[in-house]
Amino acid sequence: MAISTDKHAVIWTRTKDGPLKMADLIVTPKQTRFSYTHEFIEYDADYDSKHLAGGVSLLAPPQQYKTEQVTYLAKDSIPLYPRLMSMLPARNESNIQRRLYTRILEKSELPPKPGLDTDWEILLLSAHNGIGHLDIFRDDRVAENYYYDPGERHLLTSRSAYWKQIQAEIQNTVYDIDDDELLDAFGPTPSVGGMIPKILVSIPDTKNWQGEFASPGTQKVDGVKYVDVILKIEPIGYEGVLALEALCLEIHQELDFEVPQFWLSKIDGMRVLAIKRFDRSEDGYPIPMESFYSVFAIGDKYFQSNADTDLEEMAYRIARLGKVANMDVRATQQDLYKRLIVALFTGNGDLHLENLSFLGGAENVKLSPVYDPAPMRAWSRHNTRFAIPLIFDDELGGLRENIIKLAEAYQYSKKQAEELMDEIAEKTKNYTKRVEALKGVPEQNKKLLIETINKERDILSGGGGNQE
Repeated sequence: MAISTDKHAVIWTRTKDGPLKMADLIVTPKQTRFSYTHEFIEYDADYDSKHLAGGVSLLAPPQQYKTEQVTYLAKDSIPLYPRLMSMLPARNESNIQRRLYTRILEKSELPPKPGLDTDWEILLLSAHNGIGHLDIFRDDRVAENYYYDPGERHLLTSRSAYWKQIQAEIQNTVYDIDDDELLDAFGPTPSVGGMIPKILVSIPDTKNWQGEFASPGTQKVDGVKYVDVILKIEPIGYEGVLALEALCLEIHQELDFEVPQFWLSKIDGMRVLAIKRFDRSEDGYPIPMESFYSVFAIGDKYFQSNADTDLEEMAYRIARLGKVANMDVRATQQDLYKRLIVALFTGNGDLHLENLSFLGGAENVKLSPVYDPAPMRAWSRHNTRFAIPLIFDDELGGLRENIIKLAEAYQYSKKQAEELMDEIAEKTKNYTKRVEALKGVPEQNKKLLIETINKERDILSGGGGNQE
């Protein structure tokens, strides 16, 4: 008799009315299948501003599918349903979560095989209270224990074994941490990609944060209000990247983008940047959040990477999403186009599909606030203009002319695009001076970024001829 390779799990979420089971999940090497529960369908039908449940994905709205099974065929680079893949720690050397969870699995009596089996077990270990609103459990009993009998929670501090492990992992050394403490404290990675280590914690909601932190979901410590954040830790080899990212967050604020509250500080000599989570309501309940990458991969059976779309096509994909989700398409497109222009003027060549997300369920979705705007062109190995391809037409002219032509897809007229580009150029004209004034950024990285930005400004102003 053949041995079944089916993997079973359940998807839950937290609402103002309590934990709610969303769906039953089956995964095989060839496909992912899930179906919504009757109670979730009934709950979602009563959706209002207080009910933030949403579906598993923007492209799998509960009111469309009801209890009908949703099926996704596995791809080489995306073996799981893309929204679930986004909850997994990335497979790269800098990902702390991946290394630590792999260590835990290696200690088990029957360690999973590399590949899908390992990813599946990591998902079941880690995918609770992460970015967005989905919680994945092995079965309903585990889910109910998690929500209704959480047990004692460990308080994280800069002196805890947990933090010592984070420090050790940054340096690629080993510190012996208790597995239960790790599992209790550690949240999943905020995105599939990303070379900067990130963890989910809570910090004091004060203006001058001094580096204190606690486990995610903590609301108060000694009478002080705490807020959930993504805590970024500056990796070796990228000294100054968080100071540069904080500067770019300031720039976006000044340009009237929606930007989350952030704090730049040091813990035990390590530079950290805390970003207030915008996938949580003021009451702490999860708001659906899904990356462009996940949405595109679900909606296009041929899509597997950033290279499978381009900047013009991205605008049309957003328009198509507007046909199945309640979204202001023009506002979304124009906000995104403006972000692309700012990326050129600040040296952010890392604006890829996982650094852009939709916030909210299909009933009411919008572009998420700005996140991860670090000017990675300050490092020569990341010095590329666009993470998403721009189809360049030499007959149009140079970069300025091609970017202005691109604006048509984003519902800007040529005149509006020209005015927008000139406006951003004017409002960011002191950017290189602000970069020069930053402390903690190596001089060679400042020099490269400033040279790159000055060259781009010359090209975008029309002084660079037909340069690409």
